[in-house]
Amino acid sequence: MKLLAHDKSEQNRAAVDPWTLVHFATGLASGLTGWPLRWSLLASVAYEGVEQLAERKRLGQRLFKTSRPESLPNVLVDVGVFAVGHALGRRWNSTGGDDVT
Repeated sequence: MKLLAHDKSEQNRAAVDPWTLVHFATGLASGLTGWPLRWSLLASVAYEGVEQLAERKRLGQRLFKTSRPESLPNVLVDVGVFAVGHALGRRWNSTGGDDVT
């Protein structure tokens, strides 16, 4: 098991690939917009489940441009960085500043 994907053939095999950044950004957006952590994490885990099912079919492999489902370490890292992004978004909002009302 690789930690970091260095080329497309390692996508979904390595724990961290370019999509990891997308999961972080999505978590950050959900935190910044004030989604509750419980619902955000539920959505993230549900997405990973749907992605697992989709990537086991030819259509899903074409959609995600991959030849295999994600490995368990990749799924765990994706959900983990989503949660970190969410926490940072919520933390940013808690720093105060001007609220638009």
